[in-house]
Amino acid sequence: MMHSPLLISSLLTHAAKHHPDTPIVSRRHEEAGQKGAKLHRYTYLDMHARSKRLANVLEGKLGVKRGDRVATLALNTYRY
Repeated sequence: MMHSPLLISSLLTHAAKHHPDTPIVSRRHEEAGQKGAKLHRYTYLDMHARSKRLANVLEGKLGVKRGDRVATLALNTYRY
């Protein structure tokens, strides 16, 4: 039985709390003028901090409120 809602923010917080130094590894897509995809690495703690910064920008500068829906369309990379 769940004692709290299953939210993406809860998953990110859990990962940062219990696995802060675990690396997240993804392949960078080739960009114009570069050959050979390279790997990008950062940790769950870094990802959590980055996600919180994005949430603050959405709420503060862009006026997104709790309950609003935000959609994105991007390649499956660390930037997304």
